[in-house]
Amino acid sequence: MLHILSVDDLTDDFLFSLWRDAGKRRGKSNSFLKGKVLTNLFYEPSTRTSSSFYSAMSRCGGSTIPINNVQFSSAAKGETFEDTVITMSTMSDAIVVRHSENGAAHKAANVSSVPIINAGDGNSEHPTQTIIDGFTIYNSFNKNLSNLRVTLIGDLKNGRTVKSLVKLLNRFDNNHFNLVSPKHLKLSNDLPKSYYETTDINEVLEETDILYVTRVQKERGSVHSYSLTSDQLNTLPSKSIVMHPFPRVNEIPTDFDKNKRAKYFDQIKFSVWCRQILLERVMK
Repeated sequence: MLHILSVDDLTDDFLFSLWRDAGKRRGKSNSFLKGKVLTNLFYEPSTRTSSSFYSAMSRCGGSTIPINNVQFSSAAKGETFEDTVITMSTMSDAIVVRHSENGAAHKAANVSSVPIINAGDGNSEHPTQTIIDGFTIYNSFNKNLSNLRVTLIGDLKNGRTVKSLVKLLNRFDNNHFNLVSPKHLKLSNDLPKSYYETTDINEVLEETDILYVTRVQKERGSVHSYSLTSDQLNTLPSKSIVMHPFPRVNEIPTDFDKNKRAKYFDQIKFSVWCRQILLERVMK
C-alpha cells in the first residue's frame, strides 16, 4: 500500500516517470479507475486541490465522495479524526486528507486500510502540490531541475508548499535559493544547502530563474502584507518563470497574467494531469 505523506515518499524515479506520463497523456480521459472510489476528506477550505482531485478521478472513470466541509459531517458531532478515516476507508479505495494539524496525514495512515494522500497538513507539507510545481519547472527548463536560482517570497514560515518544494529541489545539484520574507515569517527549518535571506525582493529579482510567490497565511496567525508590481516582475530575466500555488490575494497584479513568464494558471492545469497519474499509481 502506497501512502503519499511527504516529499520523502516521492523518489526521483517515481517523479520522473509520473511527469513523463502526465506530459504524454495531458489530462485525457480514460477508464483506468472505473469502479474505484476516492474520498476527499478536507478539514480546511480548498478550491483547486479538492476540485482537481475530483476532476482527475472523474477523467479516469472513477467516482469521488466529497467531504469538503466537515462541519456538515459527523466530526461536528464529536467523531474523532481517526474514526472518520477508518469509516471512509471501508467505503473507498484511497483517501485524500487536508487538515489544519501537522502530522494529521501520518495519523490517518496509521489507521487507514487504504492509501492516504496528504493534501496539506498544518504548516508542514503539501507533497502533491510539489509534484505539480516540479512538473511545471520540469516543463519550463527542458526537463532539468538543477543549476536553478529559485526565489521564494511570502510566508515562508507557514507555507507548506514552500517547504515541500525546497525539500524537492534541494535534492538536485547546484540549486540556489533566495528566501524573501519579513524576519517573523522566514523559513526556520529544512533550510536548503545554498541560500540567501533578505527582506527586499528587489535585491534578487534580476538573479532569479524561478520566482515562487506565496500569500500570507492569515488563518495561521501571520501578519504581513505585500504586493509585487508589474514593473518589478518585468525586471526578471526573460527566460524566468513566475509561479504561485494560489489562492492569490494581491501578491501578483492581474495585468501580469498574460506575460509569458506567468506559469501559475499552467500549474492549475497541470494539477489534473499529474493527479490523474498519481491516483492510478496509488490505487493500482
